[in-house]
Amino acid sequence: MITAIINYMRERQRNRLFLAGKTVKTAIGSLLVLLTLSCAIPLTVSPPPAEVGTFNLFLQPLPQEAQRLNFSFSELVALRDDGIDIPLKILRPVITNEPLIKVQQKLVSLTLPPGQYLGLRLQIGQVTTKGEEGEMALLPPAKPILLNYPFTVIEKQAETLFLSLSADRLVTDGAFFTPKFSLWKPERMLTNLKGFVSNGNSQSLTIFNKRSALVTDLLRVGKKPQDLALDRRRGWLYVAMADEDLIVVVEVSNGEILGQARLRFGDEPTELALSPSGKRLLVLNQGSNSVSIIDTASLAELGRVRLDSAANDIFIGRNEDFAYVVHTVSSTLSLLDLKSLRVRTSAILADAPVKGVVGKDGKTLYLTTDFSADLLVVNGTSLSVQEKIFVGNGAGTIIMSRVTGLLYIGRQDGEIAVVDPEILTAIDSFRLPGPIQALAIDYEENSLLALLPQSRRLFKIDLVSKRLIGFLPLESASHAVVVMGGR
Repeated sequence: MITAIINYMRERQRNRLFLAGKTVKTAIGSLLVLLTLSCAIPLTVSPPPAEVGTFNLFLQPLPQEAQRLNFSFSELVALRDDGIDIPLKILRPVITNEPLIKVQQKLVSLTLPPGQYLGLRLQIGQVTTKGEEGEMALLPPAKPILLNYPFTVIEKQAETLFLSLSADRLVTDGAFFTPKFSLWKPERMLTNLKGFVSNGNSQSLTIFNKRSALVTDLLRVGKKPQDLALDRRRGWLYVAMADEDLIVVVEVSNGEILGQARLRFGDEPTELALSPSGKRLLVLNQGSNSVSIIDTASLAELGRVRLDSAANDIFIGRNEDFAYVVHTVSSTLSLLDLKSLRVRTSAILADAPVKGVVGKDGKTLYLTTDFSADLLVVNGTSLSVQEKIFVGNGAGTIIMSRVTGLLYIGRQDGEIAVVDPEILTAIDSFRLPGPIQALAIDYEENSLLALLPQSRRLFKIDLVSKRLIGFLPLESASHAVVVMGGR
């Protein structure tokens, strides 16, 4: 009996070894097949993406002589110097007279292969004019119009040109549309006339003439530019690059990038505050819940302050040793001690704050609030709420005039409330067509600039008459606006 059991166990062991060996052989065979197939089929390696440059074309405001005309572009082509024609997608192919008599319009925004270009070729489509008896069709030019103006597209840079329609002899013999277009690039603009808007989705800054309210150029700066801080005395513009964890410094006079301050991975800088002396730049890092203090001379980080919760705004007053941070989600206001690099005190507010400014006295804070119709008046030392001013629901951005001390509050319904802090009441208001993201005051022109990202426009309003002076087109996801000039 014992011998039978032993023989059975030996036979079972031999079967296990046989099956194990068979399994190993099968696995080796499968591996050899895979190796053979991999050798037989060549590996496909994708080539690196070709570098391109950005090309933008703006149609300048039409002359008064075109006020009865409507026309369309049926074709627009970029002419390379190697003989290759590149069709351009037109953003606004149909040109109607009324909205464009005093308004600039973007026609093209796309990428092009780098290289030399000889100019553009355009073809006019349908043309109509309004007469006493109604709308009448005109005959467009039979041949394409050549616009000889050499330009260069450079890798990772933006080339911006402007198209103008002459007022001379637009209609001949009562039936023929005979337009004369010119293609050009503006000469260098005076530094004090410049304004800038950051465009989060287009990796660019819009440069505009604050006097004429016209775009003059687009500057590529990198991924997702957010807040802007302008040092008017030095002529430096600081740009928060949220997706690249750095601060870019731009020379205002020539648009060249002077340098950059590298932050930590994942900081995601979004908001900036420049000290009155211009020596320190405060950076609110939403990705790491911290505030970086940057020395503007060396662009080095002097230190940072850790925050207890997510924040969405930072601002500073006359005293450069202290700054204020707004936490909307936690309904908190924090006072930062920049010397000891710590949060000196915090206060939980009944109404969640959104944005803030320091008043003309340097001691009082004014905070817009979320889900509330009140503007909070806060003691800058104790962080206690002293008063509330009714400004309406949906108040977001806020700015104070350094000259009058008046507060301008932009709301989500497009209304701008004007508040006199001395009498603690709103004294005026006016409305724009859409939510207001940011405000800036041009003291030389005595005008208010309002940024409306949903409509992709920047509005210029006279501060005395509240009359709309003009507006200019913007890119998508515009975030902040600043202007040169003033004190």
